[in-house]
Amino acid sequence: MSLFDMQGKTVVVVGGAGYLALPACVLLAEHGATVVVADRNREQLGKAEAAVRQALPGARVSSLFVDVADEASINRLVEDTLSVHGRLDGMVNASCAAIGKRLEDLQADEFEQANRVNITGFFLLSRRAAEAMPDGGSIVMISSMYGIVAPDPRMYHAPMLPNPIEYGTAKAGILQMTRYMAAHYGPRNIRVNAIAPGPFPKAWKYEGEQAFIERLADRTMLGRVGRQNEIAGAVAFLVSDASTFVTGHCLRVDGGWTQW
Repeated sequence: MSLFDMQGKTVVVVGGAGYLALPACVLLAEHGATVVVADRNREQLGKAEAAVRQALPGARVSSLFVDVADEASINRLVEDTLSVHGRLDGMVNASCAAIGKRLEDLQADEFEQANRVNITGFFLLSRRAAEAMPDGGSIVMISSMYGIVAPDPRMYHAPMLPNPIEYGTAKAGILQMTRYMAAHYGPRNIRVNAIAPGPFPKAWKYEGEQAFIERLADRTMLGRVGRQNEIAGAVAFLVSDASTFVTGHCLRVDGGWTQW
């Protein structure tokens, strides 16, 4: 268990108020980390911090606003974390932006707008985090199975739209960014890894779309879709000392979707 002990570590989770990232915040706190939940949704940010405290009374958790599309906001996040906690040991980037139009309808400025967060924002955030880790640390980027394989348009029956191209393009780019930064920061004992979630549909978003959920489930080796808390363990593993010789890696949490 000592390998997963994060006492004395400060971990920032960007997009921490999100569906998959919030359980990771709870698990990191359970393992002793001081967790900074960062998000651009101020309303959800407060709720996320409260949810961690409710799940784990006595948790060392705080929340900070960040807009990953704004370099100044990224810098403030890291500076405020260092000012309050004195150190930064882990940075988990689960932020995401998507326009959600069909490929034929997507405008160039919309593509660039989404990837100001998905690509440029990841780059700036990871680089700034690395600057704040003089004694080494762990950076974890959340990619997607759709950064590895293409979505099958036949699964998305009208009027549903296929997973958008700006999303998949960015998630693929994040995997190369992970490899590049792992090589660059390795000599400084900073590990950089990615997680590629598979199908994790939100129940409230796809209410009444049971047939779609079943189509997703049928594409996995385990015959089901992912549960909300099933990314958290991968995050904890990659942040903790249980993975001290793991870097440049993409951990696929997809029920085997991309292995067929």
